[in-house]
Amino acid sequence: MNIIYSGKITDIHGGQLTNPKLKETFKEATEIHEQLLSADKRIAYFFIDPLLNAFEAANQFYFSIFECETIEKIKTYKSGASPIQALSDAKELVDSGLYDAVLIFGHEPLLTNKHLYGKEEMTKAMSIFEDKSILQCYNEIGHRLRKELELSEKEIVRFFDQLFLNFHKTYNRATNSEVPRERGRRLDDLGADLFKLTDCANPNINFSGGIIVANDSTASFLQIPEKEKISVSGVKYSMVEGCPTKIDKIVGKKEDVFPHLRKAFLQAQDEASIQAVEQFKNQNLYLEVYSCYPPIPIAFLLATGMIDHIEQLSDFLEQYEVTITGGMNFARAPWNNPALNALIEIHQKLKEGTRKYGLVHGNGGIGETQGVAILEKCDF
Repeated sequence: MNIIYSGKITDIHGGQLTNPKLKETFKEATEIHEQLLSADKRIAYFFIDPLLNAFEAANQFYFSIFECETIEKIKTYKSGASPIQALSDAKELVDSGLYDAVLIFGHEPLLTNKHLYGKEEMTKAMSIFEDKSILQCYNEIGHRLRKELELSEKEIVRFFDQLFLNFHKTYNRATNSEVPRERGRRLDDLGADLFKLTDCANPNINFSGGIIVANDSTASFLQIPEKEKISVSGVKYSMVEGCPTKIDKIVGKKEDVFPHLRKAFLQAQDEASIQAVEQFKNQNLYLEVYSCYPPIPIAFLLATGMIDHIEQLSDFLEQYEVTITGGMNFARAPWNNPALNALIEIHQKLKEGTRKYGLVHGNGGIGETQGVAILEKCDF
């Protein structure tokens, strides 16, 4: 299965992602879509739901922006790992011969809705559980991981700071940005004694973007140049029960942290027939680790074998960059779309860059859903 298109648009002011603007942005995608329809290609439509007003959001997007007349198969997704889940489902449909192409798009007017409905309403919508916020759940995950790794609070916070510097180094190279002093504020008042504001995602943005995947014959029909062919060579996800009383199952044990993350990684790696850690350290693989809160990228690095022991983290972060964007802390892409943003970014990097592989990590809920996608440059 090949990615034959990727594109996105962001808005940091609010209210700018109008239908005419979206049609202009996705003109190439709609032209590809029209070609597929004219050739009677079998198309499925996947959509990453927004936080608010999700009902009919997928239909509105495809019928208004892509001007679909009928849709045979549509499916929506609702977590931070859902772009990886959608890609996995698409690969299953395409590889099995049931569909020729799948559109995977997301539209999240989070900043606009924040202006319309207010911060309190947005916070309420983000509350998955009655008695604990997502931030508090991740704080508990941080403490549980700290205990399993036998770290003091001071030690794990130091690792969190080093992760942030790693993200900032990547982002700063492209933007030469400074971090506002306010983002160093501790979040004790919100029930998160391990985190600072710098550790959290920066969701104040509107985002719209997507990819189109297709089988080889469809890519050939569209005359996609060999040098631009990027295949999805491996993509898997794994889930455990996600609730505040099951955090120990999510985190796992010292010798096997986040076992469901490790399972997804090993299965994707096996499907892609590569050694991802070796390819990354040989500078032949672009990496985008999911960075909503620091315990998640630390879990990824441990579960995948990027590092064997937590004591290796400082040296690893000094030597390697774990995102190509600066992560959610800087590159944003709100709510359920960070992994979709990463897929788009890595697809573009593979087309233009010198590396053969790209790996995108997805994290959903409070860490209970973990996904890994491996992309591969075909004419390398």
